[in-house]
Amino acid sequence: MCPGFKSLSRYILSPDGFMKQALALLAFLTVAVLTACLGGEESGSAGPATVTSSVTSSQFTPPANGILTPEQAKLYSNSSIALLLLSQQWIDRLEKAPDTQEKILILGGFEKARDQVCRKVGLSGIKEYEWISSVALLDPKNLEVATKAGIHFVSK
Repeated sequence: MCPGFKSLSRYILSPDGFMKQALALLAFLTVAVLTACLGGEESGSAGPATVTSSVTSSQFTPPANGILTPEQAKLYSNSSIALLLLSQQWIDRLEKAPDTQEKILILGGFEKARDQVCRKVGLSGIKEYEWISSVALLDPKNLEVATKAGIHFVSK
């Protein structure tokens, strides 16, 4: 499993509305990837397509009280699906890379793509997603909000 997705293994998204969300996000990602790939071909480069963002980056500062809002929980749920689909696409590209240098370029692009997907879904970026994964969802105060957003915890 990709190191950035360790937190996904702890959560299972609710099946309610999952197919609708997954299809919408798959369509979104397909358009985003095709746009990025076509943009790389226009520049005449033979390397992997670069990921460019039409969404402005914003800084994320975790709330002092550590409380997860219902909107953040829903956006996190949508981002999780999108990031899972994105990782599958990028792992395929990584496995097909002929040498180490190209793999390094692909991994750098993957990190940018993860941030871009989170921002397009509505989070401030990958930093907010990681805060929710590693801090907010582990806080018992946020259990109810997370559950209402369709995030279910797997028992260990």
